[in-house]
Amino acid sequence: MVQENKGKKMGLLAQINIAIVMAAAIILALCYFSTTDTVDNVITEEIEPYSVAVLSDGSKEYFFKLVDYDYHYSGISFYTSHQLVTAYNMGREIYSFNTTGGFWTSSPGSSYHFIEINEKMVQIAVIVKPVYDIVANQKLTFYIGSTYGMYDGLMTNSMPRFFVSILIIFLSVLLFLYYAIMREKQQLGRELLYLGYFSFFAGLWSLNETDVSSLMMSNKIVDSLVPYICLMLIVPSMIMFFDAYLGIRCITCRKIILSYSVGQAIVLTILHFTKIAEFRETLIFMQILLVVAGFYLLVGMISMLIKRNFSRRLEICAMGLSLFILTLIIDLGQYYLDLGDADKVGRYLFLIFAFLLAFDMIKDANEIIEKGRRAKQLEVFAITDSMTGLFNRNAFESHVKAGGSLEGLVAVVADANGLKKCNDTYGHEAGDEYITIVANIFNSVYGKYGNCYRTGGDEFCCIIPANRHVNMDRLKKLFMSKVYTANLEGDHVFDIGVAVGHARYDSELDPDFRALVKRADAHMYENKRELKAAIS
Repeated sequence: MVQENKGKKMGLLAQINIAIVMAAAIILALCYFSTTDTVDNVITEEIEPYSVAVLSDGSKEYFFKLVDYDYHYSGISFYTSHQLVTAYNMGREIYSFNTTGGFWTSSPGSSYHFIEINEKMVQIAVIVKPVYDIVANQKLTFYIGSTYGMYDGLMTNSMPRFFVSILIIFLSVLLFLYYAIMREKQQLGRELLYLGYFSFFAGLWSLNETDVSSLMMSNKIVDSLVPYICLMLIVPSMIMFFDAYLGIRCITCRKIILSYSVGQAIVLTILHFTKIAEFRETLIFMQILLVVAGFYLLVGMISMLIKRNFSRRLEICAMGLSLFILTLIIDLGQYYLDLGDADKVGRYLFLIFAFLLAFDMIKDANEIIEKGRRAKQLEVFAITDSMTGLFNRNAFESHVKAGGSLEGLVAVVADANGLKKCNDTYGHEAGDEYITIVANIFNSVYGKYGNCYRTGGDEFCCIIPANRHVNMDRLKKLFMSKVYTANLEGDHVFDIGVAVGHARYDSELDPDFRALVKRADAHMYENKRELKAAIS
């Protein structure tokens, strides 16, 4: 019954997991389709500056004519990354974005800018100053239209990607909780924990890269630090996870990559906070290390395929990781070609990939538990008497062979009287019922204090340990009264008769356990003779 309940619980957990996945998929679909509506009567179009001037400090000044735009156009929007922005109308400042992070960073971060305009404005100038030389040649795209419409459009298009990034982080949190709760019970390896770290840093990085995050994030300092820190932390967790999950075991290569990753993180952090070279200026080194880590994993999988070391895990990684690395390369290329959220596909594949990996590991852990449970069941079946539910002769012999201290031990034996007559008169089914009734009575009285065994066809024994102080004469009277009650109130055609005896270990009389049981048998046969004499 207990095992059945456990099986039902496992089935219920599996159903809950499937329900969560389906709910997440439905929410994602609703999020996508409910955010694809366009705002009616909203005009948004790209606008080109009529003149661009390069200033002596490296800034670029963009001039826009507005004479051809009426009241329907309420703003100009554009996106910059690590640029200071100021806008003027007729020499009067109408917009600025120039608050840097001071000690934390010299950059104001990345942001969408919305400069409000009206039909009275003839011309505006936008000055964009790069914080780092490496971003000086960013190609900016300007749009003019309804400020609300442009903002809503950006939010609408980015919301599905934002939601997927949230799901990746949520998945990592679930992995952490699952590992903390089930680590001991399922003897989980650290690969599940490493996957949690890998998913968390990847999800946090991808979340920060979405347009939704850029529009909603008020702390641009965090916005300019988090993605770089996440990129530095992704590599160690990724290497440690796949090494443990696949068993690549290239210790030298792993140590080199992990040591270089830690060293690089320390050096780049020092360079950043000393203002020698901030994270954005050293981003290329983080990206190169990420590609090297991906290449290491691909080579490791290929070597396992060459060695014909096939496994379900390798198949999952061969498909998922190959696609993930391919999209990583594409997204990195897109990062340098276009501003804004360059991770168009990778986060979707990563969510599916991470879910498959987590599902596979949890499934393996559950299979181990199920095998252990079945082994335990077989072990229980091997030492349990199927008819009575008591321990069987094998269990009794195992106890005898185990030895141990006999001091204070009590052996109780019982024997059903007239079983052969019951079988001959009423059949073996009645005989089985007879044995079952005697076993139940014997276990109900003596089983509270020790282990009860069916040692033969109609023979029973209970071994009571020394730490159980019981009145054996009282238990004998209770046992005989229950036999009497069973005969009086029982709905069966035969009369139950049982002889019982016991013996407490005596070092002078009992050289071993079997001698103790033999003395209990002798006591039982005395009781049998007394019962026969009483009947006659």
